[in-house]
Amino acid sequence: MSNREMAVTPRFKTHSQVWSAVGMWAWMLHRLTGIGIVLYLLLHATLMGTSLIRGAEAFNATLNTLMTNPVLHLAEIALVGAIIYHGMNGIRLLLFDIGIGFSRQKEIFWVSMAIGAAMWIFVIISKLS
Repeated sequence: MSNREMAVTPRFKTHSQVWSAVGMWAWMLHRLTGIGIVLYLLLHATLMGTSLIRGAEAFNATLNTLMTNPVLHLAEIALVGAIIYHGMNGIRLLLFDIGIGFSRQKEIFWVSMAIGAAMWIFVIISKLS
């Protein structure tokens, strides 16, 4: 049996239907945001740690460089969005694990994403003001 045949369950008649399911995209985005957050934390700890070891002047110069870079301000907004998505989707998965809302997964996903989007918009407005 090929991988393509194994990926198709009775619920999905074709391989392309699997990729059009909300749950598949939620799963993939959850994994990607998790990896992104871990990579950010490693980079942050390395950068801050090495600049602290080099002394107060180097640390202040690093912070000044980071805080005045407009690209990093956009990356910070994206990071907050990833954290909000990952957290909201994690709460949704926790609810399913304890048996709440299992039959209404798609609706709970969209409600949690709407709440997350509202939170992210609030953060963006706060940051830009």
